[in-house]
Amino acid sequence: MEPQFAELIGIAAAAASLYAAHAKTIIPLRVAAIVANGLAMAYSVLHGTYPTFMLNAVLLPLNAWRLRSMLGLIRDIDAATKSDMNVDWLLPYMRPKHFKAGDVMMERGEYATEAFYVVAGEVELVEINQTHGKGTLLGEIGLFTPNGRRTMTVRCKTDVQAAKIAYDIPPAAPHRRAHAGQ
Repeated sequence: MEPQFAELIGIAAAAASLYAAHAKTIIPLRVAAIVANGLAMAYSVLHGTYPTFMLNAVLLPLNAWRLRSMLGLIRDIDAATKSDMNVDWLLPYMRPKHFKAGDVMMERGEYATEAFYVVAGEVELVEINQTHGKGTLLGEIGLFTPNGRRTMTVRCKTDVQAAKIAYDIPPAAPHRRAHAGQ
């Protein structure tokens, strides 16, 4: 009776692994991977395959940690979307940058490497003739454009004190790495 039970656990572990591989979103993937790790550990103990047990014993807490991190990120995003969307929390990670009235902060079509936060002063989005002041985050869209280029020209209407933050080029964005010469 025990060998059949062990085989059922092995089949369940394989099914959970297949589901994890097929999952299109990260939460179901991590949950399925945790279930697969637990079942594979049970199967390994019943069959005495301890290297497989050890592999899954390492993967189980790793998957649990990544699931916890993702759930925390989802909670943080939910809280951020319900807040005033103030980005002052970014200031410790930014460097000051000063512009004179008439300076072009960024030009449409140039490669986007950083975003700017207006600390003081006024800027104009030239193409749409809009003025923005203190508390405005600019240049973040360039991170998401397919070619990594600026979509608007921003000119300083007054002297502007800004804070800038450089983009980290994510490994999952090969089109961004190609433009950065990596």
